[in-house]
Amino acid sequence: MLQQGQEHSGTMATMQLLLLTVALTLPSVEQSSYRNFQHNVTIDELLGKWYIVAWAGNVPIPDKNKFSPLPPFTFVRNIIGKLEFRMNISKPTGCVEFKVYMDKVKHKPGVFKIWPDHRIKFVFVRGKDFAIALYEGILNNNILTMLMGRNTAPKKTILYDFGDVVVEVGLKPKDIVSPRCDDSCELSREI
Repeated sequence: MLQQGQEHSGTMATMQLLLLTVALTLPSVEQSSYRNFQHNVTIDELLGKWYIVAWAGNVPIPDKNKFSPLPPFTFVRNIIGKLEFRMNISKPTGCVEFKVYMDKVKHKPGVFKIWPDHRIKFVFVRGKDFAIALYEGILNNNILTMLMGRNTAPKKTILYDFGDVVVEVGLKPKDIVSPRCDDSCELSREI
């Protein structure tokens, strides 16, 4: 019984982190909030492998899970041409693939929709190797933001840009978590 409860809480924490990784839009954050804004991303620009470089949020995640290493993820076009997020997660029973497709929101550049009410906004900063993803839960006031990169070594200016966004959305710089990478379940090569 205790093990089942632990597995359930671990699953919930994993789902919260996955929401973070696909995360996430804040319509109130304007392009001007980025110190060196480049442009909103397109589907083709998102395709490929990404790493979670840093994240911050006010979602209730236990500290032991908050600082856990996170796996890389990929964006691919699925068989019907939609953008699809894929992440392989290491579980005690083995590697499990998590997938979710994302619909582009018309007339809102860089904004995608998952599930009924989750909107995701991606904006490149200082080139196309790093992007910031934003999410604000309208009903529960959850805020999540993530710095994602094609590699795990951003320049300090990119980290400053991310810090500015964290403050802009109402979080504190001390809330920023820079997780290690867990590549124990290498992603499939369907890019």
